[in-house]
Amino acid sequence: MSGEAALAETPDDGPLSLFIGVLHARRRDLDQALLHLRRAADLLPGDPLPRIELARVLADAGRENEAEAALIDLSATGPFVAELARMRARLAEARAAAGQGEAALTAAKAQARALPYDPAVRIAVARLEDLLGRPDMAEAALGEALALDPDCAPALLALADLAERGNRVDEVEGLLARASAAGIQPAETALLGARLRFRRGDLNGALAAARQAPATGDGGARAELTGRILDRLDDPAAAFAAFAEMNREVGLVAPDARGTARGYRAGIAQMAGTVTADWYRGWSARTVTPARIAPAFLFGFPRSGTTLVDTMLAGHDQVAVLEEKPVMDAAAAALTGMGPLAALDPAAVFALREHYFEALDAIEPRAPRRLAVDKHPLGITHVPLIHRLFPDARIIFVERHPCDVVLSGFMARFDPNVGKGSFLDLEDIALLYDALLSMWQTYRNVLPLKVRTVRYERVLAEPETELRGLADFLGLDWDGALLYHEETARRRGHIATPSYAQVTEPLNRRAEGRWRRYRAQLEPVLPILAPWAERLGYEM
Repeated sequence: MSGEAALAETPDDGPLSLFIGVLHARRRDLDQALLHLRRAADLLPGDPLPRIELARVLADAGRENEAEAALIDLSATGPFVAELARMRARLAEARAAAGQGEAALTAAKAQARALPYDPAVRIAVARLEDLLGRPDMAEAALGEALALDPDCAPALLALADLAERGNRVDEVEGLLARASAAGIQPAETALLGARLRFRRGDLNGALAAARQAPATGDGGARAELTGRILDRLDDPAAAFAAFAEMNREVGLVAPDARGTARGYRAGIAQMAGTVTADWYRGWSARTVTPARIAPAFLFGFPRSGTTLVDTMLAGHDQVAVLEEKPVMDAAAAALTGMGPLAALDPAAVFALREHYFEALDAIEPRAPRRLAVDKHPLGITHVPLIHRLFPDARIIFVERHPCDVVLSGFMARFDPNVGKGSFLDLEDIALLYDALLSMWQTYRNVLPLKVRTVRYERVLAEPETELRGLADFLGLDWDGALLYHEETARRRGHIATPSYAQVTEPLNRRAEGRWRRYRAQLEPVLPILAPWAERLGYEM
C-alpha cells in the first residue's frame, strides 16, 4: 500500500502525514507538501518538527512571511533546538538581505520576550544583530541562549564564528573544546576547525577538514573556505568553481538579489547623470560657517584595499575610523534624490550637518576629539551630498587593478543586501565597477573635491612613503603606528568586512596580480575592465 493510500485509510495519522509531506517537499511538489505538512502540524501540536518542515518549504518557495508565521510561537527542546535555530536564522538572513533587518530584529526581540525559555529565538536575534553590524549585541544574545541551554550547538558554533571573525583565535579553540565536551559531533565543528588550520598555514589539513563539513550546514561558508584554500594551493579552476558555488548558496537566501542589483546600478547611472556643470553652477549660496572640523571620507570599490588603509589609519592616536556605518544616511534620509541639493540654503545645510554629527557621535564617541574617517566603499554615491555639507572635506580614494578588484569581489562572501547584490555574479560585479567608477569620474570632473588617491599596490610596495603622503594630506603628524596595522587590527577586534583575517597578517603581495592566474575565468568581463585598467595606468 502506498503512503497516500495508507493515509486515506488513517487520515488522522500525524507521523504519516509528516512523512508524506516531507516526501512531496523533496520532490518539489509544493502544494501537496504544504497540504500534508499543515495537516501534520494540526495533528501533532506538541511536535515542533511538522512546523519546522512547513516553514522550510515556505521559505524555499520565497514565502518568508508565511514561514515566520508557522514558527511564531514555536519553542523546542532537545534535538529540535538546532533545527529550529537554523530555520529562524535563515529567515533572519532573508529579512536582512531584503533591507528589513531592523524591523525583523524588533519582531525577534518581541518573540524572545514571549518565549523566555527558548534559546532558538535568541540565536535569531544574534544573527540579526551580527548582520546589522553589532557583534557585541550578537554575543550578548548568544550568551542568553547558552544560559538557557549550555550545550546548545548552534549558539556555541555561532559564538565561535564571531570570535574567529573578531580575530580571537584562542577563544575559538576554547569554544570548540566546549562543543566537543557537550557531545557536538566533529562534523559540525569541522568548518571552524578548518578556518583555524587555514589561518595557521596548514592548507592541506584545512582542505581536508573543510571537506568533512556537512553539505547540509552552511554550504556558502564551506564553499568560500574551500575556494580560499584552493587559491592558496594554486588551483585556480577548482577555486573559481568553489567561489561560484559559494555565490549560488548565498543567492538562495535572496532569490531576487540580481534583480535588485540591476535596479541599484540603474540608480547609480541616474544619479551620475544628474551631476553636470550646469547643475553645479545653479547651487544656491554655499557659505556655511563650520561649527566643527569636517570628517574625512574613505572610498574605493569593495575589495580595493579600503579595510587595509582604514586599519592603518586607525593606528594613529588622532584618528577615529568608522567602518562601514550608515552615518551619511542620517543626512541623506532628509532628501529625496539629487535635485534638492541645488536649492539648499545655509540653514538647511547646517541642519543636515547636525544630523550627520549626531549619528556620528552616537556611533563613535571619540569623534569630536579626533579626525573622524568615515569609511564606506559604496558611499561614493553620497559624494555630491558630502560636498554640499562639507565642501572642505578630504576624500581618500583607494584604487587597485580593476581585474584584481572584481576577482576579489567574486571570491568574497557578501551579504546580498541592496548594494552588495551584484557580488553574486562575475558580470554583475564588473558592471557595478564600471557604474561606480564612471560615477566617480563624473563627480571628479564636476565638483571641486579635495582628493588623495591611494593605490593598493603602492601601499604593499612602499607603505611608509604612501602613508606619509596620506598623513600629510589629512593634516596629521607622522605616527609610526600607522605601519603596524596587524597590532591595530588585533586591538580593534571585530572587523565587519571579508578582509577581517587578512589585515591581521603582515603585508604580503599574494593577491597582487592574482587575476592573471584566473584570466581564463575572467575572459567574459575583460572587455568591461580593460578600458578601466588603461585609464588608471595598469597593465593588461
